Amino acid sequence: MKSSFEQLFTDYFVRLCVFVYPMVSSEELAKDIVHDAFVVLLDLPELLSKDAAVQKSFLYSTVKNMAMNHLRRAKVINKYTMLSNHDELDDTDLLTSIIKAEVISELHRELERLPSGCQHVCRLIYLEGKKYEEVAKELNISVNTVKSQRKLALKMLREKFTSLSIISLLSLLTTLYK
Repeated sequence: MKSSFEQLFTDYFVRLCVFVYPMVSSEELAKDIVHDAFVVLLDLPELLSKDAAVQKSFLYSTVKNMAMNHLRRAKVINKYTMLSNHDELDDTDLLTSIIKAEVISELHRELERLPSGCQHVCRLIYLEGKKYEEVAKELNISVNTVKSQRKLALKMLREKFTSLSIISLLSLLTTLYK
């Protein structure tokens, strides 16, 4: 027979992991946070004698707070890392990053201008990483339709980017080096 703590762990471990995963975007980190929350609960025997609703509330609150603390620490570490690496960036790295950001932004803008079928197919294939068969099933269309929508979208994007990329790149370079 399981102890009340073991039963609580069995009942809530997976739920809490699912709850915290979107906050931390890591399955392992989510599991670690949930484990730590149960350790905190173990250190509070007065809570173990409370009813299940109190324990459940405590666990959800603790997991949320631990995730928020982790995110705050990670943000500080990232900020410090960025500041310390800032001096090491040269103009070429900066220019490359700016161009990359501009190209991606322009790609998203042009993707928005595609016909809805092409747009939807491209989003599912390229942004969500789905296979043709998955896209066809999700959109309730044939695999050949998915392929032809994708082909049409790529053709339209190529046409836009051959003219846009040169003009955009030149205007960006002129702006940067005035």
